[in-house]
Amino acid sequence: MTDKRFAAAQKGVPYDATILSPLVSPAKRSARGAMAAAPARRTKAPSAKLQAADAVPAAPFLAPGSLSNAERLRILKGFEAVIEGVYTHLPLKRARYGFDPVQRLRILRTQITLFDDDTFHKELAAILTEMRDAHTRYSGPISLAHKVAALPFFVEMIGSTASPTYIVTKVAPGLDPQFKPGVVLEYWNGVPIDRAVMRHSDEEIGGRPDSQRAWSVQSLTMRSLQYGPAPDELWVIVGYRTTDASGAPTGAARELRVPWQILDPSQIDTMFSEGPVAQRAKLRRTLAVNPAAAAVRQAKMLLFAPQSLVGEQAPAPLEGKATQGLTSTPIPTDITNTLRVQTLEVEGGPPIGYLRIWGFDTPPGQFIEELLKVIPKLPPAGLIIDVRANPGGYILAAELALQLFTPKRIEPTRFSVLATPFTRDMASLPSMGGELDPWRESLIAAVRNGELYSQPIPITSPADCNAIGQLYPGPVVLVGDSTTYSAGDLFAAGFVDNDMGPFVCVGEATGAGGANVWKYTDLRSVLADSGLALPSLTAGIGLTISFRRATRAGPSEGLPIEDVGIAGTPYAMTRADLLSGNVDLLKHLVALLRQQKASNLTSDVDRPGKKVTFTAQGLDRVDLYLDGHPASSTSVTDGKTVVVSFTASSKLVEAVGFKSEVVRQRRRIALR
Repeated sequence: MTDKRFAAAQKGVPYDATILSPLVSPAKRSARGAMAAAPARRTKAPSAKLQAADAVPAAPFLAPGSLSNAERLRILKGFEAVIEGVYTHLPLKRARYGFDPVQRLRILRTQITLFDDDTFHKELAAILTEMRDAHTRYSGPISLAHKVAALPFFVEMIGSTASPTYIVTKVAPGLDPQFKPGVVLEYWNGVPIDRAVMRHSDEEIGGRPDSQRAWSVQSLTMRSLQYGPAPDELWVIVGYRTTDASGAPTGAARELRVPWQILDPSQIDTMFSEGPVAQRAKLRRTLAVNPAAAAVRQAKMLLFAPQSLVGEQAPAPLEGKATQGLTSTPIPTDITNTLRVQTLEVEGGPPIGYLRIWGFDTPPGQFIEELLKVIPKLPPAGLIIDVRANPGGYILAAELALQLFTPKRIEPTRFSVLATPFTRDMASLPSMGGELDPWRESLIAAVRNGELYSQPIPITSPADCNAIGQLYPGPVVLVGDSTTYSAGDLFAAGFVDNDMGPFVCVGEATGAGGANVWKYTDLRSVLADSGLALPSLTAGIGLTISFRRATRAGPSEGLPIEDVGIAGTPYAMTRADLLSGNVDLLKHLVALLRQQKASNLTSDVDRPGKKVTFTAQGLDRVDLYLDGHPASSTSVTDGKTVVVSFTASSKLVEAVGFKSEVVRQRRRIALR
């Protein structure tokens, strides 16, 4: 990928030139496009005035008249059937928010002649957004696929919600040199910044105030056009002040006017090409992802780390330089748009591993294969797993990965289906290909007995969750935040409920996306030629829907995830975290790791001699199993070895290491 192509993709196209109303004359559109494409300029502080001629109407999604009344009615009929028939959180949303999306859709059906196309689309998006469910989203026309409205900078919050500070943390080239990482925002289009964030949160998802605020901050500068409302304004005016080394504002207040631009990461990202159609459809039905956040994640990479989209590792903030006693060294990975793997050299102690999982959107087989390759390269003294801002992806990728970091047997999340006549009949369709077989009998019983949900059953096989076993030997700590969502929630739930180690959360809890998500097109495909057939939609308009409800396992058996999330030990981000590679957060996590008890159990397989030798550290007993049968139980001390012999017909050796009767290590070694 050449720098020139990166630059073209990062520049995108002017927002007004792309989506401006066709009613605007070509001459005026061209003039405004030139204005938006020009470099952002600093206006007179603190109150720049826009000329009346600059004020233009908000842009519509489609040209006026592109949707007939019949097409609008089909869209509403399809949405209503799916939300009433299969939307798994419908009882929860009605009770929690006093809001009935089905009735809202029915009312909108009576008003279709009153709205232009733009307003009709906004009404649909608003109805679904009010459910505060990032899985259940209206998706606009196919022409908007992968497209994100973006401002060329990124904003993050530090401090508590009672006294937040908003800091610019990333800036793309071309803006005023005074506007750089570290400046503090004070106003947004003339509105005090915190008030602007809270106002915008009304248009965002999130079942708790902290998660709504977190999503609002993220979408201040980046918004998926396919899954949410487009910005009302063609540009924003940000009021800011520069700061000194301590973060205290200095100098005069300044203003900067910045036009929105349209980015399309699919121009350079190879991940948008998927596998065979049948495999792609099957994998899609095991997704748990916030599609809007996934699109924004790609746009953020395009602006600030474009190499990651084409398989090159972007430099890490601490790479090669000591900051407060921390230095990082990269470990190569082939899926740079999904993983960042590092060794952290820590002053006063041994190196620590760091694994950033940006998303679970790499197909499960490839994802696990990559983890199997990089984990042995991590230092064994301790590992930080970072899933902050992870929007989710494949449930199997998230839940199969858990076993690699613990000796404990993994209990996966359970999923249940809303019990309605629609889902009962759906479960019996041959076209489902057995998709709902495990839930069929309990669905029939639940509908008959008036229960809300089917029996909760895992999507990921418990056997598969434990087939590989522990690979990383050291203590592990997990960190997430209020935008860790969907499969990210499931990973955090599995980590906590299987007692794998400490969990630290920026915010009250994770983002609280508790469902398996399906697309309307997938539902329509499996329901075709049945009595449940759904109408086709027009212009690529679609819907993603929470289909199976997730509940927790183990000691948290039955607890919901939706609108609640997974709570951890709270942590508030600092200025040094945002501007110096999460240095305070990492030091906090390293301190937690050093409080954990370390152990190890290494193995040496001698296939010609038909024996496996295990060496223990930090353990007092090792039990060996051959093909599931006990082979020996031996007291050990540090450095002592135990040996198990096998025959040509043997398939599996398993070693379990104990310390004071607590399982600390487990190794499974396939002999074939």
